[in-house]
Amino acid sequence: MTATAATRERVAAFLDSDYARAVGAVALATGDRQRAEDAVQDAIVTTLSGDAEPENLAGWITVVAINSIRQQWRRGKAQRRAYLRVVTWDDPGDDESQRTVDTIAVHDALAELPERQRAAMVLHYLEGLSVAETARLLEVSEGTVKTQLSRGRAALGAMLDREAV
Repeated sequence: MTATAATRERVAAFLDSDYARAVGAVALATGDRQRAEDAVQDAIVTTLSGDAEPENLAGWITVVAINSIRQQWRRGKAQRRAYLRVVTWDDPGDDESQRTVDTIAVHDALAELPERQRAAMVLHYLEGLSVAETARLLEVSEGTVKTQLSRGRAALGAMLDREAV
């Protein structure tokens, strides 16, 4: 679907009169001018793709851009938490001798998985996210997440069986 002629005219008028102000507002709200410009441009593309025809174009673009940046922050935080859970073992009260052999084996096996499988496994199983939430965070379809989880389980199973022998 493409934008109507009226929508294209409204976007052109926005670019001439309100673009700089919208970028400035998003930059103030988020503290990142470069991301603000990218997010505002993405919101403009969404408008031009025909996905939305807001009444107050400047306000809509500003809100969509701020929400987009906030979503990126949340996604980044969730991914960092998930990776830290798997990769980081530097708990001050954690003693290497107290870790179980199984925990270390699972950690090592996860580290060997391809990045996409590892990310899906960590977000779904360790962070407890649903398949839909995992798909949204990784920006892939639910079917892709299910495939990555299936392949990850199979690979982990084979690696852990190999270590048990």
